[in-house]
Amino acid sequence: MLKRIKNIKGIGKRVRDINVLLNREGFYLPLNDKQIELFFRSLKQEMTTADWNDEEGNKIRLVFTPQIINENGYETTLNVIAVEYYTIEQIVEQIRRHLHAQKK
Repeated sequence: MLKRIKNIKGIGKRVRDINVLLNREGFYLPLNDKQIELFFRSLKQEMTTADWNDEEGNKIRLVFTPQIINENGYETTLNVIAVEYYTIEQIVEQIRRHLHAQKK
């Protein structure tokens, strides 16, 4: 699974293709179709992230810049700079550290 997900990294990756691949692996954007389209057609020319989550709470985060923004957000192409995978355990530990740092 992780090998296929790492192949997302690169230039000219279409949102629709990325979403289909991640959905097949059990990861979904926490948005409905209209929200997904609006998000990806409203991108600015700057580095952005988007998180796909699975049912267990694991997360795949894409770090990207838009290449060609399309009115149909699913047809927007991205330059994917990084693909990060976080387990639920890693996410919980990050939250604990953050809360602990706030107490000081």
